[in-house]
Amino acid sequence: MSCGFRLRHFKANVTIGFSVGVALLIAGCGTVVIRKEITRQADGWTIVLQRLRDGPNSVGPVGNTVYHPEPGMRFIHAFLRFKNDDRQTRKFSYDACDLDLDDEFVVPAIVTRYNGLMSVIDKDESYPPADVSYRALAFSYPVGRFPKRLKCALMTFDIPQGPVAASH
Repeated sequence: MSCGFRLRHFKANVTIGFSVGVALLIAGCGTVVIRKEITRQADGWTIVLQRLRDGPNSVGPVGNTVYHPEPGMRFIHAFLRFKNDDRQTRKFSYDACDLDLDDEFVVPAIVTRYNGLMSVIDKDESYPPADVSYRALAFSYPVGRFPKRLKCALMTFDIPQGPVAASH
């Protein structure tokens, strides 16, 4: 009898532990706002918005540093693929990417690699001809507000609003 009780108790603890773990994992992932790739081309660049996510409110690249937004702010993460379509090496400044905020704009707080080892990179990067890089741009954005668009250089990506945002 005691073995059966222990087994049921063990199963209950595993089930509860698994459920709590899944809940924490989901809570830490943020909300995916755009999950379908959107491609834009202009001025010798191809930029693909692969995903836009509201949260999580931390970025933990390789190393011991974890970045958090200031109080009253949250992270909006844009996962982008950049390609230099030109025949010569060119520089791209990730500060050329921004989210709208009324009549102003918000540039990335932090830029990381996300295909491979996640590490922080400089906001200005050189791209040889036909070179492709995968970058995650984390924007520190006010809680309770939501951008209407992401713009990178001459390319604009519209962001769904309201209940539509939750279904994308």
